[in-house]
Amino acid sequence: MNIFKLGIALYLILLFAYTGFSKLIDTNALFTTLRNAPLFFTEHTADILSWLIPLGEIGIAGGIIFEDFRKISLLSSVILLSLFTAYTLWIVFISPYEPCTCGGILSLLSWKQHLLLNTISLVLATTGFYFEKNKKL
Repeated sequence: MNIFKLGIALYLILLFAYTGFSKLIDTNALFTTLRNAPLFFTEHTADILSWLIPLGEIGIAGGIIFEDFRKISLLSSVILLSLFTAYTLWIVFISPYEPCTCGGILSLLSWKQHLLLNTISLVLATTGFYFEKNKKL
């Protein structure tokens, strides 16, 4: 694995592990934010997502570590980051309410900063998936 691919993998592992564990530390805050989100989640949906999102993030981080799971984990990261980016675009340009379900230091970012971080992360994840899919590169 060349240094560029390794850098992308390490970045995504740190990003997803950090955000996943930060959300698990305070699932009640995540649940409340999801429940009050402008997407009108039901209490049941918010409850499921408050566990599914952080566990999925941690699963993606763990999957990138292992070569057998790297390709599917990178594809999963592209999908999840696409959803997060679409949600962030919606919050920035449409929603009157700006909830934040991020944990730790990421919760200090503005929504425009979130959008920039998500976009950069999405480009890196897409690039990592492309390289993993075309291993001869």
